[in-house]
Amino acid sequence: MTQAEVRASTINQLGTRVEIPIADLLLDEENPRFPESQSGNKQIRIAQIIDMGFEAFAVAESMCRYGYFPSEPLIVMVSPLHTGKFIVLEGNRRVTALLGLTNQEVRSSFASSERWEELARGCKIDAKNTVPAVLVQSREDCAPVIGFRHISGILSWSPYAQARYIASLVDGRGHSFAEVAEMVGKKRGDVADLYRDQAIADQARKLGVDTGGIEQTFSLLTVAMGTTKLREFVGAPMGAHTQPGSDPIPVEKEKQLKEVLGWIYGTPTAPPVISDSRQIAKLGNVIANPDGLKAIRAGKSIEEASQAIQDAGADPLKRLLLQLKTANSALTATLDVIGEFADESDVRELYESIQETLGSIGSVVDNQ
Repeated sequence: MTQAEVRASTINQLGTRVEIPIADLLLDEENPRFPESQSGNKQIRIAQIIDMGFEAFAVAESMCRYGYFPSEPLIVMVSPLHTGKFIVLEGNRRVTALLGLTNQEVRSSFASSERWEELARGCKIDAKNTVPAVLVQSREDCAPVIGFRHISGILSWSPYAQARYIASLVDGRGHSFAEVAEMVGKKRGDVADLYRDQAIADQARKLGVDTGGIEQTFSLLTVAMGTTKLREFVGAPMGAHTQPGSDPIPVEKEKQLKEVLGWIYGTPTAPPVISDSRQIAKLGNVIANPDGLKAIRAGKSIEEASQAIQDAGADPLKRLLLQLKTANSALTATLDVIGEFADESDVRELYESIQETLGSIGSVVDNQ
């Protein structure tokens, strides 16, 4: 059995195999690939987003040339609002391609409508044609398949889309970080970190911050929250300690959150302080120092702020080396006794925290 056949067999076990007319398919308004500001849009707007951002035209060209491949059916559920219609939970790009070929109103709304019109004229696919799908009862039924495919699999979504999907499983369906980790094939700590970071972006949006840039370059926020000094500056918890459903940043630290996001992404009146992700650790070092923080808040560049620290007589390298040596000695000393207490819950919790801290250090070093 080929890999495609194995995947199809797994999907088919979810529900009932059906054939659905193209005209009865609805794009998923809750698709996590859409920016938060675009969620809940009408069907044509969703199709436009997918056409512009996810190369639906290339899929349409393949369909016109080779036909619709039935090896991996769509996953759909009955629409609770539209009688006789089905929401596409998996396969929105393919359906956008089909709608572009069979629905004149949809394709005329696309940015490159002329090439869509030309392609549709020579294509034999019709809106009355049916396509294979697996009908499930709810989103919950197919969450493991969709999550694994688009978070750990070869068809991975952007980091922000992954984080939004994880949040939908935690907040919308009540799963724990450990349960979601098993569903999507990621480590529990990685799941918790992504959940925390999207919650921070969501909190920032509620505070009036324009999060469009955050959604597009979400990995910068991920690197920032993996930097201990920045995380402490805004009062963000470690991923594993994030409380689902609650704002991760304390009210008294919301000002600092706005500052950090402004330094990383820029504001309507000022450009970002950093030029790329490699400077995020440097930003953390700067704002952890009173002289550096004062300089950054005064509008100085990160280089000028670093110079202000040096001028004040601080030597961050010597302090860093001392801290690393002290930490290494303390951890090495645990090797003689940790085996006796490895099953203790408190020991395991501290071990996970140390792993997360080391992961943050590693991400900083690897990005230099």
